[in-house]
Amino acid sequence: MSVEPICFVTMVRGDHAMLAKWIAHHSGHVASRSALHVFLHGEDAELRRIAEGCSVITLPFDPTGAGFEDARRQLFFGLAGALRGYYRHVITLDCDEFVVMDPAAGTSLAEHLDAHPFEGPALSPLGFDVVQRRRVEKDPVDMSRPILGQRSFGFLDGTYSKPCIFRRQPNGGTQHSLAGEEWEIDPAIFLFHFRFFDVDVSGQLAKDRAAMVQSFNEHGTKHGIGTWTDRDVRLARALKLADAKDCPELTPELVEAFRTGQIDNYKSRGGRFMWKDPRRGPYRIPTRFEGIL
Repeated sequence: MSVEPICFVTMVRGDHAMLAKWIAHHSGHVASRSALHVFLHGEDAELRRIAEGCSVITLPFDPTGAGFEDARRQLFFGLAGALRGYYRHVITLDCDEFVVMDPAAGTSLAEHLDAHPFEGPALSPLGFDVVQRRRVEKDPVDMSRPILGQRSFGFLDGTYSKPCIFRRQPNGGTQHSLAGEEWEIDPAIFLFHFRFFDVDVSGQLAKDRAAMVQSFNEHGTKHGIGTWTDRDVRLARALKLADAKDCPELTPELVEAFRTGQIDNYKSRGGRFMWKDPRRGPYRIPTRFEGIL
């Protein structure tokens, strides 16, 4: 059976502008938009319009939030196994996460993955959490233009150096970690995460997510969401750190020190949990990435 090189999978509720950016960027890695699998969490006519030409499925949204995080994990892990019959590499992402091949590698993402086999069920890109540095990035981000260049700073982050490039379904873990299986980070593949990239956009999203969790809590259900209730606190902390310190350019040496540190920690814990002091920075994104997305 013939298989395509890569497909991408995301799940989205709201986030219209970010989904448009996500589709526009990842379309460049595939032969057809049909290889972009978009799961709408609840019907949304505008999201469906934005995702025209993609493979779109609408999932029911449970207003009680029961089993929210566990259901999403099972969806992504199950798709990682099921879609591997049709694609060599299945990449699962949130719609504010963007996989970028380092331009210095001089090859496409598909070519790189085919030429670099890895052990275990999934490979991790190098996670980079983009944060607005307000002392020099004073203007609101313009989503009609490439974000990288408007935003040029952030943190290496183990949380987003996550196993999301699948060659088989994992035995267990979470959307950010594996459980007891081989794990590695490829320093030539970046995952840029736009959680705190703009004080206005990120601040509004923090309020929306907190309101959703509060609604779930009022129903008394176990939803499993651990980081949405204090996003405003985390945003303020990230903005403060980005402004308070010098931001040296991210170099291969800094990348390698971070990568080996995260892997060594994972191995020392028997593959049980991969994070320990997962953030490094802030750093300036190398200029070769400007304008890519």
